[in-house]
Amino acid sequence: MFGGDSVYLRQGEHQLSVTYRRAVSDRHYQGKRPFPELDPFGPINTQNLVNVDWGYGVSRRWTLGVNVPIVFNSFEVYRAPAGSSQREWVGVRARGIGDVTFRTSVWLLPVRESAHGNLGLAFGLKVPTGDSGVKGRVFGREIPADISVQPGDGAWAPVLTLFGFHQFEAMTVYGSAAYMANPRNTTGVPGFFQTLGNPNNRFPNSSTDQFLYHFGASFRTGRGWPTPMLAYRISGVPVHDAFGPSDGFRRPGTIGMVEPGVGFRIRSHALTLTVPLLAYVNIKDSPTTARTEDATVPGVAFVLTWTRRFR
Repeated sequence: MFGGDSVYLRQGEHQLSVTYRRAVSDRHYQGKRPFPELDPFGPINTQNLVNVDWGYGVSRRWTLGVNVPIVFNSFEVYRAPAGSSQREWVGVRARGIGDVTFRTSVWLLPVRESAHGNLGLAFGLKVPTGDSGVKGRVFGREIPADISVQPGDGAWAPVLTLFGFHQFEAMTVYGSAAYMANPRNTTGVPGFFQTLGNPNNRFPNSSTDQFLYHFGASFRTGRGWPTPMLAYRISGVPVHDAFGPSDGFRRPGTIGMVEPGVGFRIRSHALTLTVPLLAYVNIKDSPTTARTEDATVPGVAFVLTWTRRFR
């Protein structure tokens, strides 16, 4: 779509995409308000994600696909051990394959190359292939990694996505809205901070719903020139799940990011580089805890995607 290829996969055609995303969350927010007083003490939440996505054209309208995330995450805090006033940086690393998602998608309108736009639906199933209970040693004790960096959440969950595009003379606008409805109540794994403060803690993390809305535009340039693009993404976790109970610990909230980027076409390869910039934060309180929640968010992220089609 950005590199000159047709939006549609042909019958029997494959598309392979590999995305690398890096984000370091170190800016504290409480509600919509920055909370810089907490920044020196962490947490510093570092997420490196390699996302491998494969699609196959069953027909011009129907495609099958699978998405495999591989995470290299860490969660660090500046704390003092019990009985000491000397702080140090401690934390847990979480690495491995995350939860794999299988999907099928269909274009809702007739597929014609001359058409200026279309709408599609994707139906996915997230499989609990990722570990939801990664642990590490902190002050000599085994502590579970924070829920935000765990590779998985231990749940089977359906994912519904609506997507579409419309081509104008000078640009193409596009958008998608995805929601993962997680029916499982909790992961069964205790939270990081709760266990750090209480070795006997058994209060588990919540298996949460998640949402992502993404819309933007790419701008037509001359042949051989890079393609500029600008988008806005909204992602987050709701306070209560759409189905089933919402027990356990969660950090609900919404983050909005402005996403400038550029696309390149190099023979049969397409490359896109985007740099999402923080624009909106609203951290909400967990429904199962009395405290006013805060969370760290990234000021900037980096996303590099390589795509190739073949038969």
